[in-house]
Amino acid sequence: MFSSAEPILNRSTDQVSLTVVRKSDGQSMTFVLDEKTRIHDLKHELKRRLKPRFDRGCRLIFRNKVLKGKHTLKHYGIKKGVNDQAIA
Repeated sequence: MFSSAEPILNRSTDQVSLTVVRKSDGQSMTFVLDEKTRIHDLKHELKRRLKPRFDRGCRLIFRNKVLKGKHTLKHYGIKKGVNDQAIA
């Protein structure tokens, strides 16, 4: 369903490549996703692939903003054509 080579939702021309880095141990994972992917869906997949190190789960930060689950990648400026796509 969800791989680093395919978007979470459907195949579209609005795909973005982003890297998520876990601050606690430096482990990273790169994804290719539709820019309309909700943060909640990304967090769910991260929890499945990278077991949480803390009981409270994960908090995603992009450009010094905590990403809220109800919003999309595009809402936070993570979109096609933007080069700085690292999330911590």
